Amino acid sequence: MPPLRLDRRQAAARAAAFLVLLAVAGWPWPAVRRGFATAYCATVGAALPLVGFRGGTARARLMAEPPTDVRRPGDNVTSDAAVELSIDASPRRARLGVNLRRDAYLPLLLLVGAVAVAPLRRRDRAICLLWGVPIVLAASLAALATTVAWVFAGGLGPPEAMKSHALDLIARLLLAPPANRFIAPLVLAALLIFWRLGRRTAAQSAAPSLAELPE
Repeated sequence: MPPLRLDRRQAAARAAAFLVLLAVAGWPWPAVRRGFATAYCATVGAALPLVGFRGGTARARLMAEPPTDVRRPGDNVTSDAAVELSIDASPRRARLGVNLRRDAYLPLLLLVGAVAVAPLRRRDRAICLLWGVPIVLAASLAALATTVAWVFAGGLGPPEAMKSHALDLIARLLLAPPANRFIAPLVLAALLIFWRLGRRTAAQSAAPSLAELPE
């Protein structure tokens, strides 16, 4: 019974540390939002112009902008970056506000926080992060590209102009619900943690005990 109470205390302490980390690092500090958006646009976001939309006739470019606390006209989220949309042979440049804190920073924080408080050795934590961080960043870029494709599929017009019903369904089921952005990194973190714990348990079981060693 005492070991059970100890495990519960340890689990409670780890959960409390995770919540404290989210409360402190997840707060929308303007300097943090601006710094993350700038770094993201210069690294991960730099790959967005390489993606061709509408058969290669349309392009998108991600740019960091001053964080906002209210929605700009035409945007459905507060933003700390913007996507500039352009179509070949057209001087029109549409802009779409993007909230990188919600779409990339917080999912990344959830993954890092879960791995940081998990009962893992340093090497296992490093392995989890080496796998998890690129996956979360790649998923955020894929979600952004899908959103851009959804906008272009509507001809830069209202949602009623949507021409691809399959893309519309994907965007509404996977991207529209905000909770999906937070559930996915937690599930990924859990899979990575259990993977490393399972490897450690298997290694310990395979190691010969002292009693089995030859004298």
